[in-house]
Amino acid sequence: MNPWEMLEEFPLQIRSAKVESLNMEGYRGIVFSGMGGSGIVGDLAKTLLEKHDTPIPALSLRGYTLPPYVKEGWLVFCISYSGNTEETLSIAQSALERSIKPICISSGGKLMELALKENLPHFSLPEGYPPRYALGYMLSIVLSLLGVKDPLESCSSFLKEKKEAIKEEAKKIAQSFEGYVPVVYATQTLESVAFRWKTQINENAKTLCYTAVLPELHHNEVVGLDNPITRNVCSFLLMFDPEEHPRVIKRVQITEEILRDFGVVPKVIKGEGESFLHRILYLVHLGDWVSLYLSELYKYDPLPVKTIDLIKSKLSV
Repeated sequence: MNPWEMLEEFPLQIRSAKVESLNMEGYRGIVFSGMGGSGIVGDLAKTLLEKHDTPIPALSLRGYTLPPYVKEGWLVFCISYSGNTEETLSIAQSALERSIKPICISSGGKLMELALKENLPHFSLPEGYPPRYALGYMLSIVLSLLGVKDPLESCSSFLKEKKEAIKEEAKKIAQSFEGYVPVVYATQTLESVAFRWKTQINENAKTLCYTAVLPELHHNEVVGLDNPITRNVCSFLLMFDPEEHPRVIKRVQITEEILRDFGVVPKVIKGEGESFLHRILYLVHLGDWVSLYLSELYKYDPLPVKTIDLIKSKLSV
């Protein structure tokens, strides 16, 4: 499949996995380990757990090191689409050394080999996708294991219903980004979504993108807007969730006013749908389409990631 076909398939990837939900009682905390297109799974899962007032801490790790306080009694997910991500393999090994049996999710590779060797739970992914195009498969397994199943089916139906509207909106946003550095401002509960927009624009459209989060950006970022030389090379988008803290909603309005006073007309968007899961996946899907349309405007093939491949080759020496 080409990238356009893979993205068309995204709503179909959102479905209840045939797995038994974990009994969460007794766990001291949850760790999601992953990088790149696999790492965003942990970011989104952590966001959903916090939104639903899960009473234990959740961490999304991007790196080699498991924090020292993560010990026996923690639930650890190791997610690597290829199964060969060295940072995630390092976390898996560290978990084992602390008597934690991590849950492994991959399409094969060294992570599956480790799972077989150590008798760890392993959940297989369909092969043949760049990791960033397999988000739905990975997220569905994680959420199903965490007990989120039925809403996945309604979310899939919702995204299919909204497909054409999402694509039309994405085209307009991509056109507003062309020739500028996209700047995505997001409210705190949408930080993971904004990061997904950034990384998809980076990889698919081969261009820089920048994000910042409310309310923190009101304590530093906004002063940088004073400089017209840097401000005028940017195109601004502001996303929020309607269920944010009322003071954060007020800050969204203030941010839009500040940008307009500087002569900037930001695009302001919010997620659609009846649940938080609907709304964040709506925005994720919208951003994915924006990145593809922007790649088309810049005449780049979305699939190759030459600089990432170069870094991996240098690390293998």
